[in-house]
Amino acid sequence: MSRVRLGVPGLDEMFHGGVPRGSIILVCGGPGVGKTVMTLQYTKNAVEQEEPVVYISLEEPMDKKAENAKAFGWDVKAWEEKGLLEVMDLYMVPHSQGLVEPIDRRRGKIQFSIENELETLVKRSKAKHVVLDPLTSILIHESRSGRKRFMVSQLFQTIRDLGCTSLITSEGIPSEGDFYMEQFLADGVILLEKNLQDYRLIKTLRIDKMRGIDFDDQPRRYVISSKGMQVFNKEAVLI
Repeated sequence: MSRVRLGVPGLDEMFHGGVPRGSIILVCGGPGVGKTVMTLQYTKNAVEQEEPVVYISLEEPMDKKAENAKAFGWDVKAWEEKGLLEVMDLYMVPHSQGLVEPIDRRRGKIQFSIENELETLVKRSKAKHVVLDPLTSILIHESRSGRKRFMVSQLFQTIRDLGCTSLITSEGIPSEGDFYMEQFLADGVILLEKNLQDYRLIKTLRIDKMRGIDFDDQPRRYVISSKGMQVFNKEAVLI
């Protein structure tokens, strides 16, 4: 089975060498846990292997993410100039009856669906990876659960049909009894959390599921330093 490394030290070891190529990996967590950092680190690892990436940025402008990436020594603009990164820099405008219109900060209104735009960019750049940060922005204005499931299913199926490996973020950790259809439809789910232990803030990561391979399902501590995210995969954590 061909594997894709996520580029996060310790996390790839938890997957015993990486995730199966073509997988859709969902990263869930609240604010400040490092979801966007992980997407940029994943992108960095892909472009270093000269595997093009399409990055769909929602809510936070891509220019701001690129500026924050400089703190880790990552040059997002250089990736674009080399043709290894295509960006969809979107924000969603809600209308009546639950309709939401995507607007591209660089190009204006999108005439077709996000799926059509994504397909065009992937085929044009021969991308091997798709990153979307965060999925929540697409779903937040839709109250109908059936419609939400259709939207997630349609997006995920487009990515699968394109043969891309994908890292997608989602806001929040579901509580017991909550139903998040994106977690059921994704191939893998990574949970990022912050907890207080003895008056210290501890960040913990747990792989909730990964289809097709064995993996370390125990919670592990992680940190975000000037080099990016690192998981202490051999360190036991009590939460």
